[in-house]
Amino acid sequence: MTHAWTIRQLLGTILAVAAPLTGIAEVAAQVGKDDVFRLTIAAATARNPRNSESDIIELRDGRLLLGWTEFYAGNGADDGAARIVGRVSADGGRSWGDKYTLVENDGKCNVMEVNFLRLNSGGLALFHLQKNAEVGRNQTGDCRVMLRTSQDEGRTFSSARQLTGEKRYVETASGRSLRLNTGRILVECDAQETSFCLISDDDGATWREGTHVKPSGGGCWEPAAVQRKDGRALMFLRTGLGGQYQTISEDGGVTWGMATLTALRGTAAPISIERIPHTGDLLAVWNNDLGSPRARNPLTAAISRDDGKTWEHFRNVADTTGDAFAYPSVTFIGDRALLTYFNYQGGISLLLQGIPVKWFYE
Repeated sequence: MTHAWTIRQLLGTILAVAAPLTGIAEVAAQVGKDDVFRLTIAAATARNPRNSESDIIELRDGRLLLGWTEFYAGNGADDGAARIVGRVSADGGRSWGDKYTLVENDGKCNVMEVNFLRLNSGGLALFHLQKNAEVGRNQTGDCRVMLRTSQDEGRTFSSARQLTGEKRYVETASGRSLRLNTGRILVECDAQETSFCLISDDDGATWREGTHVKPSGGGCWEPAAVQRKDGRALMFLRTGLGGQYQTISEDGGVTWGMATLTALRGTAAPISIERIPHTGDLLAVWNNDLGSPRARNPLTAAISRDDGKTWEHFRNVADTTGDAFAYPSVTFIGDRALLTYFNYQGGISLLLQGIPVKWFYE
C-alpha cells in the first residue's frame, strides 16, 4: 500500500511494552464479562511478523470461516511475502480450529486483503489482491484484484480470475464486497488516489469498472460501501483530509456524487461500515484519532440511525497507550458483532472481539 501511514512507519512509533487494552475492559464492565470476549487469533512471531487484514463469513452449517493475511518472511512490510490463511469456529467465534491455507502466494510479492461473499449459486466468493510490484519512485506498481470461488464451504478454492488489468496498481481492503438488493455485486477499490467499484450483474461471471471519485481537496483510498434503505449506495473514503469522506451513488455504484467530509474524523486509515441486522442502523468502526499524538489509536465505534446523515454513541472499542489498531472488519452473528482488527505492539497480531450489539447503544 502506498498511502500516508504505512506498516513500516507505524511500527517505528509503537512501544514494545505490555499495556492493558482499556477498551475491551470497559466493554466487559458495562455488558458483563460473560457477554464479551477477546482473542488473539494469530500472534506475531519471528516466522510470522505480521498477521493482518481479515474477514469472517458464516457457513451454511452455522460455523464461521475467518480468513486473514499471514506474512511469513521479512519484517511484515506491505510488499513482503504473504499468503491468505483461515481458521473455522463452531462456537460463534469463541474458539477456532487449526490454521490452513486458503490462497497460497502466487504473486511476485504477496496475496492479501481477504473478502468473502456468498454467491447466489450457493458457492463462496473470495476476493483478494495479488501484488507483484509495490509503487516506487521509478515504477508504477502492479497490484490486481482477483476472484476465487469455493464449492465446499471454504475448504478449497478455485484458481484465480483476474478482475483488473495488468500494469495497474488497484487495491481493495479487507471486509469489503457488497450485494445490493438488485442482486448486483460491488467490490470497493482504489487506484491512483481515486475510489470506484468493480460491478457484476451476473453473480460474478462478468465484471466492469464504475466511474472514479475523489474529494476535491486530495486523494482517497480503500473505500467501504453499504446500501441505504432508499436503495442508494453510500461509500466512505479513507483520506488524509481530516476524516472519512462519503459519497452517494444513485445508480448502484456506477457513478458517484460529490465527496463530503463526515463527522467520523481521524487520520488516514480505513473504516468498517455495516448495517446491524436486528436494528437496521449503521455501525461504523474507524480510527477516531484526529488531533491525537497516538496515530491509529483509539479504535472507535459509532451508530447512525439515519443512514449516515448523523452519528451518535461514539465509544472506543480499543484504546491503549503505546499501541495502535487498524483495518477493522465486522460480521454480525446473532445479537453479537464479531470485530477483527490488528494491533502493532510487539509485532502485528490479529485480534478478535465479540461484543453484544446492545453495547454500541449504551
